[in-house]
Amino acid sequence: MKILLVFAALMAAACSEQLFVGDQVLRVTASDEQQITLLRVLEEQTELQVDFWRHPTRPGHPADFRVPFPSLQAVKIFLESNSISYSIMIEDVQELLNEEKKNMTKPRRTERSTSTFDFASYHTIEEIYDWMDMLVDDHPSLVSKIQIGQSYENRSLYVLKFSTGGSNRPAIWLDTGIHSREWITQATGVWTANKIAEEYGQDSSVTAILDRMDIFFEIITNPDGFAFTHSSNRMWRKTRSINAGSHCVGVDPNRNWDAGFGGSGSSSNPCSETYRGRYAHSESEVKAIVDFIHGHGNVKSVISIHSYSQMLLFPYGYKKVPAAHHQELNELAKKAVSDLAAMYGTKYTYGSVADTIYMADGTTIDWAYDNGVKYSFTFELRDTGRYGFLLPSSQIIPTATETWPALLDIMVHGTAGGAGLEATILMGFKRPRGAIGTRDGLFRLTMRALVLLAALVAVAAGTETFIGHQVLRIVPTSHEELQKVQELQDLEELQLDFWLSPRGLGHPVDIRVPFPSLQSLKAHLEANGISYSIMIEDVQTLVDHEQMEMLRSRRGLPLSTNTFNYDTYHSLDEIYAFMDLLVAENPNLVSKLEIGRSTENRPLYVLKFSKGGTNRPAVWIDTGIHSREWVTQASGVWFAKKIVLDHENDEGLASILDKMDIFLEIVTNPDGFVFTQTQNRMWRKTRSRHSGSICVGVDPNRNWDAGFGGSGASGNPCSETYHGPYANSEPEVKSIVDFVKNHGNIKAFVSIHSYSQLLLYPYGYTSTPVPDQKELDQISEQAVAALSSLYGTNYKYGSIITTIYQASGGTIDWTYNQGIKYSFTFELRDTGRYGFLLPAKQIVPTAQETWLALKVIMLHARDHLY
Repeated sequence: MKILLVFAALMAAACSEQLFVGDQVLRVTASDEQQITLLRVLEEQTELQVDFWRHPTRPGHPADFRVPFPSLQAVKIFLESNSISYSIMIEDVQELLNEEKKNMTKPRRTERSTSTFDFASYHTIEEIYDWMDMLVDDHPSLVSKIQIGQSYENRSLYVLKFSTGGSNRPAIWLDTGIHSREWITQATGVWTANKIAEEYGQDSSVTAILDRMDIFFEIITNPDGFAFTHSSNRMWRKTRSINAGSHCVGVDPNRNWDAGFGGSGSSSNPCSETYRGRYAHSESEVKAIVDFIHGHGNVKSVISIHSYSQMLLFPYGYKKVPAAHHQELNELAKKAVSDLAAMYGTKYTYGSVADTIYMADGTTIDWAYDNGVKYSFTFELRDTGRYGFLLPSSQIIPTATETWPALLDIMVHGTAGGAGLEATILMGFKRPRGAIGTRDGLFRLTMRALVLLAALVAVAAGTETFIGHQVLRIVPTSHEELQKVQELQDLEELQLDFWLSPRGLGHPVDIRVPFPSLQSLKAHLEANGISYSIMIEDVQTLVDHEQMEMLRSRRGLPLSTNTFNYDTYHSLDEIYAFMDLLVAENPNLVSKLEIGRSTENRPLYVLKFSKGGTNRPAVWIDTGIHSREWVTQASGVWFAKKIVLDHENDEGLASILDKMDIFLEIVTNPDGFVFTQTQNRMWRKTRSRHSGSICVGVDPNRNWDAGFGGSGASGNPCSETYHGPYANSEPEVKSIVDFVKNHGNIKAFVSIHSYSQLLLYPYGYTSTPVPDQKELDQISEQAVAALSSLYGTNYKYGSIITTIYQASGGTIDWTYNQGIKYSFTFELRDTGRYGFLLPAKQIVPTAQETWLALKVIMLHARDHLY
């Protein structure tokens, strides 16, 4: 890390970028009006270059200001001599900037679609503008990009338009980034724009809004300032216009509007951060919006998003007189803040600008309100001062996620003029395009209601919940640390669930920790000097969201595989029904075989893809042997449809099927899979029972007769890696063993798991390399390259034992020992951010990229039959 920070500092110096080494952010909470006056005096001392992040307003309200290192001693002496207490919010501003820069360099690569864009990172203006183009390309019937003007430095002022058609419809205006250093706002803008595009047709509120209104969204409202924050001065707030007669540059674009312009809540000093400009609308960035709203003439809501302070504000700022609609705006703000807080408990204050913070003239929403836009609001996003304008990128998505329901409240209310639309949504709004039917009325609830419903269903059904559970990541850096982490696996009383088991120094270990064990485990780790990070803050939150998405997508059984929803997770019954549809639609290519029965007597179905002939060379693919790895079964469904779609049009696949059959078992562990959906989402094993133990199930990937019972499996029936009483004891395993042996001509065997982004080949139970190691390694290299070519997803590859850990009784070790040379295991997305709870929106991208790797393996097998 030190090297990275030094490198960042050197790069900044080389680029003449302003540094903030030793600068501190101080917080003062004035106790009386005299101290307020003294702070305002401090603000006027331009030679000290004190940068007020939150201005002194009234006693009891915090004021935050960045103090340059050369002025630090003088400012502290001034405060102390006047008995003004202060605290240090940020010890060294440059350290946060270096961390921010380091995090921005990590994800840098060319994004090929909005689905792979890193929403959890800050981005440059070029990256955001490229992303806007991708969003338009991905949603051409909904999203367009318009240019409303040019900035002072001649950059384009782009606005995204979300519209379902029609001319001059009522509209909502959103803008972010008018103050350029407030990076969380532009990042939230990107996330929110993507959310609008994705939710149309899925979310009843968004659909209802866009079926009546247009949304205009300016993500980078101050592009010159934003570019300057990236290239020269991260703390830059204003525009970049030149002020005649002054060496100071820029105007505060949120003091430049013709609403009380030139009053006491702005400055006439060009060197001030709140300099209003020479005249109203002098700034081209402001004038462009003014002209657009005037030219449109039917904008009903204006929402301008800033940071920080956690506030929701409405007019007025330039006068104390309440707005004519004060009561309605206040009630709406109250509801929005409540819904925002429901997500993560983030507390917002709300009220008029003048009453809540201070007098501020020439602002966006005051002008909008005075020009007839009743629903005019300003957000001040996270946080309340711990990081200020340097909010860590890890908070981008939580910030955007919690802001979204508040935005929806305002947009829905504004759409109906305060009535009507909410009732329409609650009754079950029906889209004219028919993609959402009246059957969905039950699910046209707010997000909170859906989550509550899911939780109530879980309780009623006796489903295990994971409230307060966290997934911790440990990366052992010494053999002593590794040993202590390995010892945790034996502490059954803690009920730790190892998502990624210990495998070596520098390799992450992911552990789901039940809430009752959380404090003791963290204390144990800290006492032993073992660092950890929190990958998932609350497992139940992700489970609730997953259930909510499944509920929303349920619209009865589809009539064909063309209308099947591949972007969501499905139940066993839905997947089996899909298989029947696929067979019925493609009787000359697809058939369904039953190769056995599970412990709980469920059929074990395999899809056969064949152009005819008997006992031809074959490829076997299975998904879902570990039941909680839902992205694998979902990918298996997508693969099945892909084979049908491409078997004639794709030359490579056609040539494979000309020579070979493909067998695909989508739900390899059906009992476990049903249990994950009805009782315990985290269930991994089968559901067999064994005498002498109260614990249920066997790890079906430790039950094969390949090094059975050796290191890398457990003899404890309560362990997640319990190998079973004997090899092939599980009918789910035995059925595949019998099928493979009886077939006798399977040339490639691919078993698909998640997560870790790995492509593995034998052996796992022994360190002895397989005879075909060189060939398997070359195939893996080619397959991983093909996979990464689509979205840039990084995979590692190698033998199981050298890449992850020793594991005995594994599927592909057994198949290789049976003479199936091309035996592989995939570990799909991701690398731990979501683990086994991968969001449904990643299903199709995961399946698409994996398919490219599968084709490499199948084509090689086709060309090297043995």
